[in-house]
Amino acid sequence: MPARAKKLDVTELLHADHQIVRELFFSFSKSEDKAEKDKLVKQILTELFIHAKVEEEIVYPLLENEGEEGQEIKGEAENEHRVVQFVMAEIVNMKSDDDELKAKITVLCELVEHHAKEEEKEMFKKLRDSGEDLEALAEEVAARKVELRKESLPAMKASLVIGDEVKTGDAKKNSVKGDKDTKHKTGKAVRGLQITKTRKKSA
Repeated sequence: MPARAKKLDVTELLHADHQIVRELFFSFSKSEDKAEKDKLVKQILTELFIHAKVEEEIVYPLLENEGEEGQEIKGEAENEHRVVQFVMAEIVNMKSDDDELKAKITVLCELVEHHAKEEEKEMFKKLRDSGEDLEALAEEVAARKVELRKESLPAMKASLVIGDEVKTGDAKKNSVKGDKDTKHKTGKAVRGLQITKTRKKSA
């Protein structure tokens, strides 16, 4: 009787996602074909959206039960997702001949690589030590990914408002907030940070 194939646990599944995105970024960096680059950008954004969605819905909530350290890992990971999504929203409507696309893809790649390494070093260990059924979690994540692939990539819009451009009260409305009049090393006050994402219904 042939040996039964070993099931992936959720950390192995998420690591495989990281590897897929790494390969897509590498392919983009080597491509000189405009149509191929446009296709790769869409693939990168789709993979990142699905990966973040399943982590936030299924994986990250488990860290709430892993004490202060688990909660810190969850909070940091969620904040990193928001930064990644901001850059994604800047890229989503760009084409391969846009002068800024290469630079923004490079920034996105660096953000994602940092995030992936942190997860693989800290979150994966926390999950393996949690006592959770990681194979069952992998099946749940895989099933949710299938559902998400049937949906359209959400419409995204990012806006960054700094200094006197921020109107009174705007900082309170922002989905990601900067502290009012926070002083940076340059001495300039940053009065608000606004990220707006709008989701369109799938057909």
